[in-house]
Amino acid sequence: MERLVQILFGHERAVFTNGQFGFGLRPHPAVIVAGALLFCAFIYFVYVRPRARLRGTKLAALISLRVALFALLVFLLLRPVVVVPSVVPRSTSVALVADDSRSMQIADAPGRRTRLEAVRAALFSEESKFLPRLQEKFRTDLYAFSGELGALRGGGEELFGEGASSDLGGAVSEAARRAAGVPLSAVVLVSDGAANVPRDLGAVLRELRAKNLPVYTVGVGSAERPTDAELARVQMPRRVLVGSSVNVEAFVRLSGYGPTKVLIAVSEDGRAVKTEEFSLRGGETEAVRLELTAATAGVHRYTFELADELTLENNRREALVEVIEGPLRVLYVEGEPRWEHGKMRSAVTRNEKNVELVSILRTGENKLYRQGVSGEQELIEGFPKTEEELFAYHGLVLGSVEASFFTVEQLRAVEAFVARRGGGLLALGGRLAFDGGKYAGTPLADLLPLALDGRAPAATDKSEPLFKPALTARGAAHPVTRLNDDRAVSQKIWNDLPPVSVPEALEGLKPGATLLAEARRVSGAGAPLPLLAHQRYGRGHALAFTASDTWRWQLKMDSKSNAHENFWRQMLRYLVSISPAQVEVAAEQDVYGLGDPVRVVADVRDKKFIPAAGAQVTARVVKPSGASVEVPLRFTARDEANVYVGDYKADELGRHRIELSAAGTKIGTMSA
Repeated sequence: MERLVQILFGHERAVFTNGQFGFGLRPHPAVIVAGALLFCAFIYFVYVRPRARLRGTKLAALISLRVALFALLVFLLLRPVVVVPSVVPRSTSVALVADDSRSMQIADAPGRRTRLEAVRAALFSEESKFLPRLQEKFRTDLYAFSGELGALRGGGEELFGEGASSDLGGAVSEAARRAAGVPLSAVVLVSDGAANVPRDLGAVLRELRAKNLPVYTVGVGSAERPTDAELARVQMPRRVLVGSSVNVEAFVRLSGYGPTKVLIAVSEDGRAVKTEEFSLRGGETEAVRLELTAATAGVHRYTFELADELTLENNRREALVEVIEGPLRVLYVEGEPRWEHGKMRSAVTRNEKNVELVSILRTGENKLYRQGVSGEQELIEGFPKTEEELFAYHGLVLGSVEASFFTVEQLRAVEAFVARRGGGLLALGGRLAFDGGKYAGTPLADLLPLALDGRAPAATDKSEPLFKPALTARGAAHPVTRLNDDRAVSQKIWNDLPPVSVPEALEGLKPGATLLAEARRVSGAGAPLPLLAHQRYGRGHALAFTASDTWRWQLKMDSKSNAHENFWRQMLRYLVSISPAQVEVAAEQDVYGLGDPVRVVADVRDKKFIPAAGAQVTARVVKPSGASVEVPLRFTARDEANVYVGDYKADELGRHRIELSAAGTKIGTMSA
């Protein structure tokens, strides 16, 4: 059929399909009307008026033939034409945009080649005629993209498939923008279609369509979704205390899998530290939890990898963690002499070098006993009277001490200590704690993860340890309850712990709080009570531990057991684990690709931990080569926080260091 059309009409059928039909001669409408009238008169005088009339089908056939002949003559006289758009060679340009992200390294193209190899062969090889033919008709601008668009000057040799992100919409939009002022005929996008940047590609295409700019896509790779396990992201603290247990949450996305097992390998600065297997349901994104120990101080790079996967570029994630040395200071306020105070101090001060416990013990009316103070003047007047004095600590423990021990201003300062300073609060069970200490209605009641109703404490037998501690599902994996590096051994230790006393039966767990451990009656009767609960509050967090005699764990267990010591060390380490410094600076992400924009975020506060809005803040980024760049930071509201931000482009591979200098009337001169 194609050959027949070419023989009869001298052109391929595509010419007529893509062309626009018209006439070379376009007479005035009056001429057309006059011609039609003359033709109608001719028909009348030839076929209608004569007496010898033809009838029936013969008359109709003759009229039809005459009409067809007349129409053909008119059609030919009007000179029919097909208008086909043609391009004046190299008068306009075409933008060819090639994907250079990591997903292009997947080997699912024909011949078991990677997608990137298929692109090089199709576009840039000597055997390929696509690019030369395109360049014959258009000025061709070659680009590569992942997170950003970049010019391709060396052809396919500059495609490496190492970009961490894939912004299809941004690449197409930027290619069109760079052609501003130059006639652009089309954008050709060569990609596997995998995008991981939240940009609306549809909106970009609609905008270009409104400008009459077509976008042609060339798909690369298999159309079938591959079977793949992807390590989507990893969450872990950016800063931890040396020797602390670190909880890591890894999100694994399974595509094309049913129930299966995955193996996650963890390394620290290239040194393998852990490999763990997890059973997953398949077909969805699931979170798995790993536990690590930060053994040495310094900035460490942790690498997490999935083993034996087809898609190599998406099964590896990295995170930078600053492991700091102490001591971080915790203030412990106890309202009456009791064994819990002494045994806790003994457990923490024996071998713990990174947490310093400073305590105030009320021994009588207007009599306070200070321990662990750094000088004669520290806490000389009792509990801190100003926010600046209180905020010098990283954590706060309240024992069996009533609310009236504090002034209203001091209670408000404790609330600000958690919410604004970002400190940790631990409330312990005791005769004068919680509702027994009449904390309902005070600012501290808002902090606690357990609800207070102001009523007299429910009666429990305070003389006998009637409650067995039991971890919840969330508590079993929580760092504060980790008594051994082996999770199974840690659980067995908890199962063997002696019973404890719970002076007050608090039952109301607040929405958003997490119950880590329960107190179950030894007799088995009655519902369990909350033993250990946790919640975030503002920038900090608060824990409530309702038992009053964990010292029994030390006295009643084997002399070789260090469960009591480990519990309190882990508790206080976790208490101060998220306490921020007065000035902090970091990159918004841990890992960036070459050429990616890097956002530097600094949190600068005065001694009351109020954001310092009027400071002059500059970040100095030291590159792996030793060169540095100064990045001025501007004050802005970001994620409901007032911080300083600035941007620069990553132009070296390797670990960078960020130094901060800040100066202002409220903060003086500071650095980080």
